[in-house]
Amino acid sequence: MSDVEIYYHALTSAADAIQMRVSDAIMDNADIQGDDTGVENPAHRVALRLEMNRRLSGLHRAVLDRTTAASEVAASLSAIATRYSDLDVELTGTEQP
Repeated sequence: MSDVEIYYHALTSAADAIQMRVSDAIMDNADIQGDDTGVENPAHRVALRLEMNRRLSGLHRAVLDRTTAASEVAASLSAIATRYSDLDVELTGTEQP
């Protein structure tokens, strides 16, 4: 196995792992998004409900921002892996799977 092939597999494995974690984060984020925060409107507790909604919305936005950034990293790793594959073809003259 050539050095290029080893790096190629490491890069594709890292990209796959990142994408899997992104999917997990999106699914977990869906569990915290919603109108029902579990906090009713008991007497004089409107501020509590509003603060919970505000903080959960902020958390939701933060998760979306991080998953977008992580997806971009995974795409960059995939692009680098493709370039490694192209380099392997250029150096060996044969295409590897």
